[in-house]
Amino acid sequence: MMAAGHSLLRTSDERSDLVKKVGTTLEGEEVFTNAKAGDACITICVPTWKDSADALLCNLARLPGADRCTLLLFDDGSNDIDLTRQLVRHILRFPGPARLLSAARNHGRSHARNRLKELAESEWILFLDADMQPDDEAFLSRYLSAIEASEGPCLIAGGFSLAHAFPTKETLLHAAQSAVSECLPAEVRSVEPGRFVFTSNIQCHRDVLNKIDFDPGFHGWGWEDVDWGLRVAAVFPVEHIDNPATHLGLDPDSKLIAKYATSGSNFSRLADRHPDAIETTPLYRMARLSRHLPMRPRFEGVFKRLAQLKFLPLRLRLVALKLFRATVYGAHL
Repeated sequence: MMAAGHSLLRTSDERSDLVKKVGTTLEGEEVFTNAKAGDACITICVPTWKDSADALLCNLARLPGADRCTLLLFDDGSNDIDLTRQLVRHILRFPGPARLLSAARNHGRSHARNRLKELAESEWILFLDADMQPDDEAFLSRYLSAIEASEGPCLIAGGFSLAHAFPTKETLLHAAQSAVSECLPAEVRSVEPGRFVFTSNIQCHRDVLNKIDFDPGFHGWGWEDVDWGLRVAAVFPVEHIDNPATHLGLDPDSKLIAKYATSGSNFSRLADRHPDAIETTPLYRMARLSRHLPMRPRFEGVFKRLAQLKFLPLRLRLVALKLFRATVYGAHL
């Protein structure tokens, strides 16, 4: 629902009269729209925080099938007027209906996705993270074809790649870690369909989302998508297809390490909720064993340093990174 309000977002280099701030929701979000009408087969939902999503949004607007889609952006409390202007420009250029909701404060990843689901009007919703880029021009067409072939409500996971990523010396570790754990073909992901649901590129029927929300009990970074995927797979079909998007937002070593260092409570929550799926994984077994290490915090520090030593072979750095994660997570199990 909207509260009263009707001002224009003014930009000197765009047709600002076509992009109206139509009001404020009861949740305090400012709403902007390109005022286009149309019945969409898919609502493309993009949560963002301090990210203009330029590569993703420019690419989406040019793809075949974009005119059969609605674009829905949720800025999760960036509070940056320049970023808002950038996002509004993308709304203006999108061939179908498009809206931006800008929240007054940051709520977190699960809230953002749940909010997008509430606002989407089509039966099918495509979630894409702001730092993704579709790998080829058939990206939307494949998802539209998957809808036509579906036999009812389900989740369709397209997958990850690094096809358009350009790792630097600072981001090489994250690229290597992503390549071995996330950039997997559909055939491999299908073996454990719920565990390999990465919400940065999934298409889902509204009935699935209405029945199974993202859990806001996961705070900060990590594991809320695996939890959600496992809960979905227990109720609905999960289909993995090869329709990847590239993860452009590779983190430098320090940021990657910081994410893992703060995700231990989320991993513990995941393991408590899904023991059958998680307790068989190598990471969980290593985390359990690490609890018995004498001077475990010291080992954690050693593994952290080794993972960041750029002169070491990449394979050795990946092993050190996994051992670091295991010792961090072991403290929470």
